[in-house]
Amino acid sequence: MPEPSSTAADQSPAPSSVEADYRRLFTLSQDLLCIAGMDGYFKQVNPSWTRVLGWSEADLLSRPIEDFMHPEDRVRTLQARASLARGTPVRGLENRYLCKDGSYRWLSWQSTAEPATATVFAVARDITERRQLDHEQLIMSKLESTGILAGGIAHDFNNLLAGVLMNLDLVAMLGATSDQQKQHLRHAQQTVHAAKALTDQLLTFAEGGITDRRVIDLIPLLRQSLEVALQGSTIKSECVLAPDLWRVEANEAQINQITRNLILNAREASLDSAPIRLQADNVVCPTPNTASLPSGAYVRIIVMDKGSGIAPDILPKVFDPYYSTKQRGTQKGMGLGLTICRTVLQKHGGTIVLDSLPGLGTTATCHLPAYRPAR
Repeated sequence: MPEPSSTAADQSPAPSSVEADYRRLFTLSQDLLCIAGMDGYFKQVNPSWTRVLGWSEADLLSRPIEDFMHPEDRVRTLQARASLARGTPVRGLENRYLCKDGSYRWLSWQSTAEPATATVFAVARDITERRQLDHEQLIMSKLESTGILAGGIAHDFNNLLAGVLMNLDLVAMLGATSDQQKQHLRHAQQTVHAAKALTDQLLTFAEGGITDRRVIDLIPLLRQSLEVALQGSTIKSECVLAPDLWRVEANEAQINQITRNLILNAREASLDSAPIRLQADNVVCPTPNTASLPSGAYVRIIVMDKGSGIAPDILPKVFDPYYSTKQRGTQKGMGLGLTICRTVLQKHGGTIVLDSLPGLGTTATCHLPAYRPAR
């Protein structure tokens, strides 16, 4: 008598085989997969967690999940967890998780829960680059708006300031009648000069360094910028410039402004005993490169301090228009210095990158295309 044919159920893989397949998918996924408990701890994480955040599996399983959340994201993330406990899936939650090196990565979550077992099943995708691109586009939109505003009013405003300053100078020439009047007059002149400097910064956005370029030798310009920026300070400096430093085709005033801003930032962050280092050399960048530059010849300018440094969560914001951690006032804290540096360098075909560690100092690295005439 023939054997009965196998049914579909008979042909299904054994449970152990299914479990092995799921484990293989869990391990191979580029997304961050996890199983967590309502007690706030991970129960299982796949290897992508270590790849993206740098923590070992033991680190992730031994600490409360809340420890890894960015402080600004904790409230809404815990609110989402409460929704999961009620049986409501979470779709598209975006938050930041702490990396082992102190930085943060943006994750987008798809989560569901099984309330009966107090278990959460979740998939997170690293969207840091996408968020960075969105952030860059927002910055460019702000810069464009600022440029339009500057182009419309800055020239007229400078003319008004010139008239005020001329009259103050005339009063000074005629002579004030008391020391108090002289002091008030000096303060008024200083305020007008500060307002003119701010207007010049706005004009940088409008003009972007496109006009009035010429081939310049950077060596005297860099030495002068260092001297001017450190006037009145006891901070020592190291100036190391390649003797054969290539020339650049640029707007001299704006390149001078960039280097002076960077040195002033280093001066404000430095301790009296730690020197500021200004360095410039010639480099040839291949493609690809860490500075995201087209291949070619560049002059690299480095300003390095050994000051207080910048916290990892603040570092990505330092180029934002009007973002500043400094005290606001007429002389500093307007939040335009580094934004201007990046804007001008980009319009000149260059870049600026900041590397910083809290307590160890900050290094600003700029690249400017070298002027290399055809022979």
